[in-house]
Amino acid sequence: MNEHVLHYYGYTDEEIPRKKFSKVISFHDCPDMDWENLCDSIPALPKGWHELCQLPRNDRIQFTLDYWLAKLPYHLHLDEAISQFFGELDDVGCFATQVKKSDPLKVEMVYSVSQNRGFYRGAIPASEEDVIDLQKLFLDYILPEDYLAFLQIHNGFCKTTDCTGIMSAEKVASTYKQLQALIASQGMVTTTSGNPVDPEGLIPFYKSFGMPYYQCFWSGWHPEQEMGNVYYSGEMNSISEIGNGESSETMTFPTFLGWLIFYLEQMNI
Repeated sequence: MNEHVLHYYGYTDEEIPRKKFSKVISFHDCPDMDWENLCDSIPALPKGWHELCQLPRNDRIQFTLDYWLAKLPYHLHLDEAISQFFGELDDVGCFATQVKKSDPLKVEMVYSVSQNRGFYRGAIPASEEDVIDLQKLFLDYILPEDYLAFLQIHNGFCKTTDCTGIMSAEKVASTYKQLQALIASQGMVTTTSGNPVDPEGLIPFYKSFGMPYYQCFWSGWHPEQEMGNVYYSGEMNSISEIGNGESSETMTFPTFLGWLIFYLEQMNI
């Protein structure tokens, strides 16, 4: 694990009391931990993650890469982009953390980027029930298949300094309400060129660094049979112009996976 990971979880600066967490367990550093005991003390830990942590580091990286490619639907250049991302990693491991002693242990997978360029954290997978419940919240819209597939890899995912990132399925509804309230307080939302937008058709799945900037599925744009996604700026109360389709400059993406590839490419902390 790189220095940023170790610092985040409190394994550096030993003279400074750990402030972020009261307890940290590094499963990949303790491959002999008994599964039966872990089930009782940390019920959130997926068995597959426990088994992953028993493998050598390079095998953990390769196995996780294979799992991503098996779970995600087809997208042009996906295999190449995901393989490139995993090729930049120096470790994949799992941690359990506890902020207060009365809190349940939170489990997450960490993707450590080589040359101390940061890391990504992924929450435990969403269940089928989680995905169904999320879709029920938006009965007028069909959420993209690739997005729902990713939630079953990580139900929440962010990079080093991004304190919010891809939100969990459970947080989408409350974030949607927050976004609608924000838009209502600012008046009519438009595209950057001034075209009016129905705010109810903006469904956020990513919040940038805890700020009022969101990547949203937009019901007004179906470039590939499913909703594309656009960038909403709370400062400007506008969404990005879709123009000719995918653009990392305007943050418009016909597919969730297109956006995810962009997010994974921004590896420097």
